[in-house]
Amino acid sequence: MSLLKRNWMAASIMSLCAISLLGGCSTQTAHEKAAAETAQEKGLSAVDSRFDGVFVAPDANFAKYKRIQIEALDVDNVEILRSDTGPGQMRTPWVLSDSDKEQYRGRYLESITRYLLADGRFSTTPDNAQDVLVLRSRILQIAPLASKDDSQGRPTIMKAYSEGMGTMTIEMMLFDAATGKAVAVVTDRRDLGRLFEENNRATNSVHIRNAFNAWMKRLRSELDALSQQ
Repeated sequence: MSLLKRNWMAASIMSLCAISLLGGCSTQTAHEKAAAETAQEKGLSAVDSRFDGVFVAPDANFAKYKRIQIEALDVDNVEILRSDTGPGQMRTPWVLSDSDKEQYRGRYLESITRYLLADGRFSTTPDNAQDVLVLRSRILQIAPLASKDDSQGRPTIMKAYSEGMGTMTIEMMLFDAATGKAVAVVTDRRDLGRLFEENNRATNSVHIRNAFNAWMKRLRSELDALSQQ
């Protein structure tokens, strides 16, 4: 390869890198962009995290929060990202029923109890006092990998296997109860399993529980770290 050609290739790579760095947001997913826009509107700043995105109010004092209000998990406007390939080919209805929504809300509360309340770090309260956080969460998207295991989605004699159950995306917002001001926005997408296994209601239930456990365990770590700053 000629020196001129090598120099041209090197310059091209450097230009691409520069474009990538200058337009970093272009690599963000939809839920990350949405969280960044919400954060900008509310004056929050990005911080390093194991979540896909965490944005925090620069003047927030997380050490003062000892109690928490927990709103019901919002699962009323979930985007179902369907695929026309894979087990069952996804051509049948995939809708969250009322019982599905109750299951998601139940798993969410179980995880909060385990990671935020059980050891006494927070206690629940209806008060809008200065030491109270409000946690408001919603499921943004579910991307299943097979037809739904119910009477509408899949015949009872049909079995489906997939590498995991798909993905689920959450947004969590924290507010100061006394002022109503947003102090943090968190967003994250999580794989619902990665092993090749039967895709049915039982395995989905396990992976949904694991997802909420992972999110709340990580949220607890983030809150502990912010409280020490």
